[in-house]
Amino acid sequence: RVREAVVSTQSTGITEKEIRVYTLHRTPKLLLCYSTAPNPQALAELCSTSSLLCFPSVEKGQVSLVYIGEDSGNSQMRMVPAHDGAIRALSLNMQGSMLATASDKGTLIRVFDVTTCLQLYELRRGSHKATIHCISFSRRSNYLAVTSDSKTLHVFSLEGKREARSVSKFALPVAVPSLCSFGTEERTLVVIGGGGVYIKLRWNDKGEMFKEEQSKFLLMSATDD
Repeated sequence: RVREAVVSTQSTGITEKEIRVYTLHRTPKLLLCYSTAPNPQALAELCSTSSLLCFPSVEKGQVSLVYIGEDSGNSQMRMVPAHDGAIRALSLNMQGSMLATASDKGTLIRVFDVTTCLQLYELRRGSHKATIHCISFSRRSNYLAVTSDSKTLHVFSLEGKREARSVSKFALPVAVPSLCSFGTEERTLVVIGGGGVYIKLRWNDKGEMFKEEQSKFLLMSATDD
């Protein structure tokens, strides 16, 4: 699996064992190349506001942080000791100040300060192993949403205890890989499911989450692969 992330005049290509940074000039030029742990999900995040790049380190359970912007010079790479197991999901907030991670066990989500590499929060998704599909920060970084193959979306508050359980959750229709993102309205979420399902959710002060909209934007025929 190969992914690409673009910011400013640079493009980042993600393969199973490497992160490559290229210029976006007429003739692309390789600027930087970083080795990673086996990375079949092509995990990497590039913050558009700070040019901070994060990806699984060669050492299992660690995340590498490095600035790759034009003004970053020879930025020193920093390592975040996030988990004992392999990294399965990671995400940067919009400001590029916080990193959230999950391991292949999927029971805990950890949030770190990218400047100090110190842990800020440890959030318990559940006690049973799960594959994390998506981690998403809200725009103000006061909430964190997580989807997994447990068919449940969890929302955590980042304004209270450093160790906490979810403040709201919602049972998704099926256990297919799902992406989630906070909406422009307060306490709203959008979920896009692998089966072509769009769901808009809202939760209240009591932590109760309700489905406001649902539609299927991708219709599969019997002849589709």
